[in-house]
Amino acid sequence: MKKMMLIGESGVGKTTMIQVLSGESFTSRKTMAVEFCGQFIDTPGEFIENRRFYPALITTSADCDVVAMLQDATRISSLFPPLFSSIFTRRVVGVVTKVDVDGGNVERAERFLKNAGAREIIRSSSITGAGLDILKEMLQ
Repeated sequence: MKKMMLIGESGVGKTTMIQVLSGESFTSRKTMAVEFCGQFIDTPGEFIENRRFYPALITTSADCDVVAMLQDATRISSLFPPLFSSIFTRRVVGVVTKVDVDGGNVERAERFLKNAGAREIIRSSSITGAGLDILKEMLQ
C-alpha cells in the first residue's frame, strides 16, 4: 500500500478528504502538526502558508509515494508558488476540492495547480465522492 501526503492552505479540505478516503467518522478539528493517518499524511495549512515550513514538507515527503497539492475551487487566489512541485522527488498530483460548491471556479483552480507544476489534476468532492476513486487507485 502506498502513502499520500496532502498539502494545501487551511480550509481546503485535506483532513476531510482523509477522513472520507479512510472511512473515519467526521470530527471537526484543526490540524496542528503533521499527522500520520494510515496511508495518509495530513499537514497543517500553515506549512504552505509560511515559506519557512517548506523544508518540513520536503522532509515529510520522503515518507510518502504521492504528494497531493489541494486547491479549493472557491478560492480566488493560491499560495502555491510557480513550479512548487519541483521541490519534491515524489509523484505530485493536483487535486481541485469542493467542485460541487456553487460559485466555485474549477478552471481557475486547475490553472493555479498547473502553474504550481502539477501535471495530473483531479477534480474532487468529499461530499459527493467525485474523484475520490481515482485517488484510491493511486494508493493501490
